[in-house]
Amino acid sequence: MKGITGYWKTVLLPIVLTASSCVAVIDEPPRREVVVVEAERHGPPPWAPAHGWRRKHDAYHYYPVIQVYYYPAARKYYWLEAGQWKIGVRLPSHYVIEEHRALVVELDDEPHKHHHKIKAQYPPDYFERGKGKGKGS
Repeated sequence: MKGITGYWKTVLLPIVLTASSCVAVIDEPPRREVVVVEAERHGPPPWAPAHGWRRKHDAYHYYPVIQVYYYPAARKYYWLEAGQWKIGVRLPSHYVIEEHRALVVELDDEPHKHHHKIKAQYPPDYFERGKGKGKGS
C-alpha cells in the first residue's frame, strides 16, 4: 500500500493539481439588447419593384447658378456646353459646385429635356433673391 501512496504523492498528485489549475475562464462582455424602431412608411417597401412615379422619376441635384444637374444614383453630371447637353462623371474644371446651393428635383432619366421648365422655376439668381435656403427647398 505504501507503494501506491508514494506513487500518488510523487506522480499523480502533481498531475491532478496541474490539470485542475488549467481552468479557462471566458469573460464575455454583457450582451446589450438592441431595439430597432422604424418610422411608419407609406407605400410599398423599398425592395418592391418600382411602379408609377417612382419608376419614372429620380432625384437629381440641380445647381441653378451654373445650371448643372447631378444624378447621385449613377454619379453623373449633366451640363450645357456650346448649346449641347453633355453627360459625364466629372464636370469641366470651370464649373464650381456649391453644395449649399443645390435643389433636389424629381425628373425622369433625361433631365435636360425639362430644363426650360426647371430654369423658369429656379432661375440662376434663385438663391440671391432669398427664395432658396439650400438642398431640398
